[in-house]
Amino acid sequence: MKRRLPPMLPRYLVQAGFLALFAWCALRFGRWVALLQEGTLPGFERPPAVDGFLPISGLMGLRNWVQTGELHPVHPAAALILLAALLTALLLKRGFCSWVCPVFPLSEGLWRLGQRLLGRSFAPPFWLDLPLRGLKYLILGFFAWQILWLMPLPGLRAFLSAPYHKISDIRLLQFFQDPSAVTLAVLAVMALACLFVQMAWCRYLCPYGALLGLVSLLSLGKVGRDAARCSRCGLCSARCPAWLPVMQKKTVRSPECYACYRCVHGCPSPGAVEMKLAGRIALPSAVFALLLILLFVGIDLYGRAAGRWQSDVSPAEIMRLLVRR
Repeated sequence: MKRRLPPMLPRYLVQAGFLALFAWCALRFGRWVALLQEGTLPGFERPPAVDGFLPISGLMGLRNWVQTGELHPVHPAAALILLAALLTALLLKRGFCSWVCPVFPLSEGLWRLGQRLLGRSFAPPFWLDLPLRGLKYLILGFFAWQILWLMPLPGLRAFLSAPYHKISDIRLLQFFQDPSAVTLAVLAVMALACLFVQMAWCRYLCPYGALLGLVSLLSLGKVGRDAARCSRCGLCSARCPAWLPVMQKKTVRSPECYACYRCVHGCPSPGAVEMKLAGRIALPSAVFALLLILLFVGIDLYGRAAGRWQSDVSPAEIMRLLVRR
């Protein structure tokens, strides 16, 4: 009998590819910063993809772009990567979360480990789970209110051009290179939470996921259930890491859906649960992976073609700013 490839393989391969990319960027960026701190101009470019870890900068950059028609030259890739994530949400639900974000496979691995060690995962009661899920929307609302409403455009542009923002990526690197006791304690608590509760960070606290979830309400791609083919075994609902009642839905519209394909590939009835575009065109996970990758490659190529992928801040200026700190 011919062996079939694991159905989740496309997602795992894409996750592994992005994790490898992030690891390469982190090592290369760390070396780039180390050379500057030694007073040496690096002989290679800073990897622009590190801007993807500056979502606040990205949100500010997107607002500036919309209002002025100009993509700000300081950390422009932050705005472009956030745009790619938003476009993903409009087309492929929260595919960015489950296929691209490095936190998702870490969280997924922790709750799988927790299940092995403890024999089960734990779910807070509904009366507690519901307000906890609202926390990420409150955090998102705070940042959106500050950046999109309260901050005047001249002030926003001044911040984008400020010395603090020019080396915000380096500050973030140093934050993780030399974490405080409080930081380590918070990370330990979050790791323990993910060990006991499925996707605790993504479910309760991630404002990036909250933003993509709200945008994904307009997504063309959604998980749909064909009642005529459904055996009502409940496996789709049981496998959902967001605890969505997939078996009770005709179309899963929830902003909590990660588009992780666990419900699709866990269904024993062919065609009963599928990811579809516009409710009609089935999206196998391999095609989903291809569309996702093309979106990010397209944004990368656009940024390079427009001359707005690499930050305009020179290594010499960054060296001076690091000395002034």
